[in-house]
Amino acid sequence: MSGTSYLTVAGGGSTNLHSGVLSVPSTLGTTVNSLLQTYLDGISGSVAGGSAGFENLNADGTGGSVTGSGSNFLEEITNTDSTGAAASGAFASVVTVNSAATALVVQDPTSLSISGSSGTTFALFGADSNVNYSVVGGAASIVAAGGSDAIFVNNASDSVVSSGNDTVVFTSGISGAGNETVNAVGNATTRVYIGGSDAATVTASDSAQASVVFLPRAGGNLDFINNSSSAQTVFSGLYTVPGGGNEYTANSITVFGGSGGGFYVGGSAGFNSLIGGTGSSTLIGGGNNDILSTGGANNVLFNGNGAETLIGGGVTNGFFLGLEDVGIGTIRAAADLASASGSGAQTFVLGQLSATTLAGSTVTGATNFYDVLGAYTTTGGQAVTMGGSDFTITDFGANSTINLMNGSYVTGGAGAPSIESVVPALTGGGSQILLNDGTVITLNGVSTSQINAPIGGSSITFV
Repeated sequence: MSGTSYLTVAGGGSTNLHSGVLSVPSTLGTTVNSLLQTYLDGISGSVAGGSAGFENLNADGTGGSVTGSGSNFLEEITNTDSTGAAASGAFASVVTVNSAATALVVQDPTSLSISGSSGTTFALFGADSNVNYSVVGGAASIVAAGGSDAIFVNNASDSVVSSGNDTVVFTSGISGAGNETVNAVGNATTRVYIGGSDAATVTASDSAQASVVFLPRAGGNLDFINNSSSAQTVFSGLYTVPGGGNEYTANSITVFGGSGGGFYVGGSAGFNSLIGGTGSSTLIGGGNNDILSTGGANNVLFNGNGAETLIGGGVTNGFFLGLEDVGIGTIRAAADLASASGSGAQTFVLGQLSATTLAGSTVTGATNFYDVLGAYTTTGGQAVTMGGSDFTITDFGANSTINLMNGSYVTGGAGAPSIESVVPALTGGGSQILLNDGTVITLNGVSTSQINAPIGGSSITFV
């Protein structure tokens, strides 16, 4: 296997239990492997010195054990005997870890189902192994060193390192003050599912790809850090419940998208902080008081329930406000701020808005398009009629255009709103534009003589 190193630990079959050596392939990086080897050397020394117990389970049914004088206990599940030879055969059923085992090492290229022990505080799955591992209770460090592993934990505080094609599930029974941690490293493809109410921290490094999905009724919060060059995914969203109807995951997430960017959806509990970083990102708010910020070349931002702050930097940004949100459904933007500072096209697609402030980009080369929709069709096929909005544009200038569109995004098409009146604003020297659907647009610092807005028309420009 390219990029594979080998870790060693005391082991073997029914003979030479102290002098035998088990080689465990690992695709982890040099530094992590070095730390692991130091830890394994300590375990091996304890076994050889008699202060730790040992048990080996071989696929062919052979094995052996020794009893140590201390409380530590190493269990190995392998297809390798004490001479390093591969044993034929496979485990026929679920392997149950010895309840006394504090450390577990698995190296077997067959597909294994393992029922863990709550007393195990360290588990290592070799790169040639494909392990389905489940454990309830306790707290452990689990290292998936490069295979295709499925890890199901129902504990208060677990740490998982993934360098393979792995699935990690924190099941729905997890709750409390613990913190679940996943580190996806190397070339890992890691899927993380969060089902409890505990907090979780997920980090992607190197070129690893990680996706995090909150399961239905999960209430835990998430810190996600993308130190990888790859785009990542965090989904905290909408589920259909038995009997029909929708349910939204009630949590908050904090995301740092880094240079890889990604697709990030906040939770309906609000106070999400979605920082896209320098990579291209799609950021979707959840509840109230979210902060969304981008800095990549091509970005998309959706507001949450209300009092949202959307900041679009980088180059091109698309702001979608008062429309459908995959995290919380069809919404009305209320008391939001959407501000653009990108150097390319800044597009604001506007549905139902209340007391919302929009700030276009004034960077050289930037253009601002404000697309006001008269209707909208949800992904479920529901037709939504817009109108009655109230929003303010603070930086309307020569690089800005307001387009009045129908549900098919056609300016002036059937069903699009039209201009009904243009009057000076009551304060501030600006202008107010009333549309025939009751929408009021305020342009700060722009007089009526500085705009081209013909009555009955569908386009507003600066002159």
